[in-house]
Amino acid sequence: MESVLANGRIVPDSSTPQRQWAQAKLTGLMNLIQPTFRRDGGRLDEEAIRIDVRAAIAQGFSGTMPMPNWTMPGSADWDSFHRIVCDEARGKIAVHGIVAGRDPEADRAVLGALERHGVDLVLLAPTFPRDVDARRLYDLIAARAQATALPAMLYAATGRRAFPALGPEGQPLDVYDRLADLPNVVAVKVSQTVSATATELVCERLGDRLSMGPVNLAFLPQLARRFRIAWSGQWNAEAIQTPQDRAGVQLLDASACGDLVRLDALAERLRPVLAHFFAVQAPVLAQGAHPWPHNRYYQWLGGGSGGLLPADPHVPSGVIPVLDAAGRAAIRAAFAAAGLEPVDAEDDDVFIVGRAAWGRGERPGAATKTSGYSRN
Repeated sequence: MESVLANGRIVPDSSTPQRQWAQAKLTGLMNLIQPTFRRDGGRLDEEAIRIDVRAAIAQGFSGTMPMPNWTMPGSADWDSFHRIVCDEARGKIAVHGIVAGRDPEADRAVLGALERHGVDLVLLAPTFPRDVDARRLYDLIAARAQATALPAMLYAATGRRAFPALGPEGQPLDVYDRLADLPNVVAVKVSQTVSATATELVCERLGDRLSMGPVNLAFLPQLARRFRIAWSGQWNAEAIQTPQDRAGVQLLDASACGDLVRLDALAERLRPVLAHFFAVQAPVLAQGAHPWPHNRYYQWLGGGSGGLLPADPHVPSGVIPVLDAAGRAAIRAAFAAAGLEPVDAEDDDVFIVGRAAWGRGERPGAATKTSGYSRN
């Protein structure tokens, strides 16, 4: 039975402790944090990671997620990365974990480790054989959800996480429908690459039980007229606001409250930064990757530590675009068009080494590795 607000919008169920948590805490925007490494051989830069957590708090984000591509589960770096993020975040911002493997036993081990670190929610983003049938898909996802009492989030996506035989545009609606009845399944993150039509179908099927979080905020003005959409997250939310001007957080607040006049006005104001971010992000997502140097630059413009990342070891060479001078200028131009002022980010040399390293006296030099970055 659908729950309905006075204005007729469909709202999610809140009948379990995990869903009550989601109603209170899945609000506004949530971001990702990538690990920062020192230049002396790959050690984690704890000071820089803590700066990034504090920057997420300053942005008014309601959650953050350590992105483990460079620190894989089971490694000492994965454990240290999560320890640092959870310690700095504790009591100030929720931390989301992710399980993204193919082996159920390995993912259950990751869930146990995430629980020990004290994360607040887990994104279920495992991968499966393309020919998996609906019954097997349900069993594999449910086994992970039922292995923890943490609030769990489904991931509606494309590419290797889509199932063309099981639903429209690869969205296995019947499987999600069954999973939505599990008491600790609380939400769905809908990837940017899922079309407007498929996003609406997912919301239609699940919005009476689960909290819906579309990444593509261009769809928000339409969706918010039928569904209570209160959050969007686990992407580079720094692309659409600054700590001094929390326009993205305000956009989601207007959506949650059903203030459609304010929502429409904010959506129009943010159109330049949203359009630019999605133009950079979407083609790379379609190849199964993220434009990490660009995303890192967005984060630095919002007060994050910055610093160049090593190449993503899971992505073939040439898939991720180089962040060149034109790319940096375009990001800044989109900010200016939306009336956003970057945070203390005038010198790109600070971005290259990162705020933490810059504060320790480090400067770019001939030995500085600039993977994914070009000065020109």
